Amino acid sequence: MTEQLSEEELDTLAEFLDDPEAPPERLTLTAFDGFVAGLAVAPDSVEQAEWIELALGVVREGEEIDPAVIEFMTRHAQVVREVIRLHPEEFLPIFDSIVEVDGDEELEEISPVEWCAGFLLATDLFPEAFSTLADDDEAVNLMLPFVVFGTEEGLEALEENQDGFAEELIDSIQPSVIGLFRYLGEREATDSSAQSVTESSLPE
Repeated sequence: MTEQLSEEELDTLAEFLDDPEAPPERLTLTAFDGFVAGLAVAPDSVEQAEWIELALGVVREGEEIDPAVIEFMTRHAQVVREVIRLHPEEFLPIFDSIVEVDGDEELEEISPVEWCAGFLLATDLFPEAFSTLADDDEAVNLMLPFVVFGTEEGLEALEENQDGFAEELIDSIQPSVIGLFRYLGEREATDSSAQSVTESSLPE
């Protein structure tokens, strides 16, 4: 297993990604965590240089990216991949924590909005795998929390829904990630098996 980032290393990565002066296209830490989770569930892979470039966004003229930051990004991505695929019960998303003041009381709430947006960004890299999910009810249910929290349309619909629905969706994110990984893996295995049967039935 790849060694997880230490608290100090994760803080260094967060300081870089969450920099208020960073290009707007650059993923925040929580969005990056969702992004690499999306990469992990996909049945295919993309070149490291491609997803690193997408996560960094536009690199400003004169900006120098610390090689340690790139190393932390690639290591975190590998850790998330290994946990989802080998130890799914240990998978924990890194959500934003938002503090709201209610009178004299401070209320801390979990926000998965950026995390889910990052997850969906990763799925855009695999259109063949994800574009047909809308045809299957099981897949639609698995994708529901990401679409609701990760898109403007979903957030607007959420505001009109009943109380408690958001909390239910937040609780469903972790099992949906694992379920989606298994669903896509099983579908790929079925498609490969069907293709093998078809090829073996062709006349020589």
